[in-house]
Amino acid sequence: MARISVLAQFFPPETNPAARRLEPFLDSLARFHEITVTTLRPSYPSPDLYEDGAAAASDANRPYRIRRTIAFHPHPRRLAVRAVREQAMAAMLLLAAARDRPDVVLASSPSMFLGPAGWALARASRARFVLDLRDLHWRLARELASDRTGRISGLALRGLERHMWSIVKRADLIASATPGITTVLLDEGVPEQKILTLANTISQELLDELEPCAAEVPKERPVCAYVGLIGYSQGLEDLVDAARLAPDVDFVIGGDGSRRRELEQRAHGVENVRFAGYLDRGALVDFYRESDILFVQTRASEYTNTTVIPVKLYEYMAASRPIVYAGTGLAVEFLRDTGCAITVPPGDAPAIAAAVGELARDRERRRQLGRNGRAFVESTETRERTAERLVAAFDQLLRAT
Repeated sequence: MARISVLAQFFPPETNPAARRLEPFLDSLARFHEITVTTLRPSYPSPDLYEDGAAAASDANRPYRIRRTIAFHPHPRRLAVRAVREQAMAAMLLLAAARDRPDVVLASSPSMFLGPAGWALARASRARFVLDLRDLHWRLARELASDRTGRISGLALRGLERHMWSIVKRADLIASATPGITTVLLDEGVPEQKILTLANTISQELLDELEPCAAEVPKERPVCAYVGLIGYSQGLEDLVDAARLAPDVDFVIGGDGSRRRELEQRAHGVENVRFAGYLDRGALVDFYRESDILFVQTRASEYTNTTVIPVKLYEYMAASRPIVYAGTGLAVEFLRDTGCAITVPPGDAPAIAAAVGELARDRERRRQLGRNGRAFVESTETRERTAERLVAAFDQLLRAT
């Protein structure tokens, strides 16, 4: 039995994709190893959404120890401020975990700075270092800032990117969340034998919970819905603009994030748009059941085109709902293969409105796309199955020690 120290920004009872990805991994590893998770108090998308004792209730029956530190408030928009705050958060988690003497350190993104923190803990403990890589935010940060920063800031971002790649290449094992990330890793010279592609997918439990959603809920007007983070990359202002062009459809936006207030201001006076707020697990299932069409957008960039397949697509498909996806690149190829979506260019509100209107008028097509998506998800690996592959990789890594 090995001792595994885990550094994570997100963890249940939070319900975002990072928390949901990590949970089955650790549940499976805990059958064979001693695990300590160092994480934050529930904070996503805001600490104010969690009652006192929510963390304790969530942690109580887990087969491993969970060490909670601080709550972490939502990010400001400025990249420089965000970077400083995330580095401070990663340093705090590292200090809290420094008392551990692990055999393996597992650092889980999305915060890129947990990678260096995990590597530092592993080096101090002479432990193996495993990196769960859901994204490559250092590359995205450089792309977002390339047209807005001066020479010094540009040099700083390039230096950050070089540093992050040096950390990635020092990992003994990398769990990659998409085939696109795996391709980038290989292009950067990471040895293939170090990479384990554990694609984002859905848990068996949620797959079962969403099965009844296949039955439509009768309503007077069709509903197009989005649920998830309300931030820059989602570009939900285009969905609000599409709602203005499709007055015969109701649009519901669930979730929270740094741009929610701005989006609500943009939607002022648009009578067919409403905001559902943050949704817990039970409310999420009801939200999907009440919808007819589900929407997601990813802003186009070199990074998103080559690496991103939004994990919410799996939930959308599991809910047997047709998808309107505004984006380009890898995710579009993925959706075309599944036959469950209409894809349109990102940032094109008239195209979004047209796609939503087309599905709103064609019930049989909605049903067929929904059936295609559900069938695809049922045929793929669940999170529990991918977790078993991670357990096998850990065993191999420990035998090589």
